[in-house]
Amino acid sequence: MTTQTIIKPGNPATEPQVSSVKPDRNWAYRLGTLALIVGTLILWEWLPSAGIVSKIILPPFTDVLDALWTLLGSGSFYRHLYVTMAEIMIGFAAGTVIGLLGGIALSVWPPVKRLTYPLVVAFQAIPKIVFAPLFISWLGYGMSSKVGMAIAISFFPVLINTLVGLDSVPQDAVKLMRSIRATRLQIFRKVSFPHALPLIFAGVKAALTFAVIGAIVGEFVGASEGLGYLLDAYNFQLRIDGVFAIIVVLAVVGSGLYFLIEWLDKKLIFWRDEQAS
Repeated sequence: MTTQTIIKPGNPATEPQVSSVKPDRNWAYRLGTLALIVGTLILWEWLPSAGIVSKIILPPFTDVLDALWTLLGSGSFYRHLYVTMAEIMIGFAAGTVIGLLGGIALSVWPPVKRLTYPLVVAFQAIPKIVFAPLFISWLGYGMSSKVGMAIAISFFPVLINTLVGLDSVPQDAVKLMRSIRATRLQIFRKVSFPHALPLIFAGVKAALTFAVIGAIVGEFVGASEGLGYLLDAYNFQLRIDGVFAIIVVLAVVGSGLYFLIEWLDKKLIFWRDEQAS
């Protein structure tokens, strides 16, 4: 007589669960980034103070902090900051809209793409700084010429990323939508545009940094106010600590705007993280 052993399945609620979630290591990267920043600042302070690098070339970090403190205490600084920020934001917004609409148009109407795409690429191949004197001649020394420069530089990344994103939509998804009699507008709204959004936001992030470059370059060529004008004036006076102070301000402004766009990217394209997990 044989005895059969019956194995009953255990209760999943009482069995120990093995977590598949990897430990969060973001704190390690944050500490590493902090250590890198601190090390860079220490080296920045030590090199000119020890006489290894001339203070004309690289002033000590403490001198830059003093210049930055003086700059922030100046009432005129905020007028220059306001002008540059307005140029950046208007140029970035207009460039993004132009690039987005242009990319959609080129993707939706292939004849328009074949007709105009070579011209767009040729325009992008031209160094944009050559347009700065033209914008000054056409629009004057005010804000308009700097906004024009920001638009000219920033629209292309959004346009090309929108075009690539819309052209890379899986055809199986499009055929499925057509099989249920979806219109072209419905296919665009439900499939094509959401699929292209990650690439579009990548172009928007690049456009933001280019808008900063466009505004500052425009102020270099001809302006009576703005951070670029202030930086050029400090450089002419050999106030190198003031130049570095302006550079720090521009770095903070550009980084803040970039991380804001990145935060919007994560909030609006929430399904990307869900697919990755």
